[in-house]
Amino acid sequence: MHTAEIKKMELINKIAKLPEKNIHEVDSYIQKILLQLKFEKPKPVSLKGIWKNKGFEKITNLDAEIKKNRDELNDSILKKAL
Repeated sequence: MHTAEIKKMELINKIAKLPEKNIHEVDSYIQKILLQLKFEKPKPVSLKGIWKNKGFEKITNLDAEIKKNRDELNDSILKKAL
C-alpha cells in the first residue's frame, strides 16, 4: 500500500475513537482545508443509453420480468434466513 493510503486509514481509525463532542471540531478543520484546496466541481455524467443493446429490448414485458425476478430473489433470501 502507498503511504498516503495507510495514513488515511490511520486517521479514520483515530477519528473513530474520538468522543462524539469532538467529531464536529475535526469536521470543521477538514472543511477549512478542503475550502483552501478549491476543488473543481465534477462535471455531470449522463447514463443515458447505458443499457442500450444489452438484450433488454428483447423482453416483451420488462416490468413483469423484473417483478418475477424480485419475487424469486425475495423467496431465496427468506429461505436462507430460515
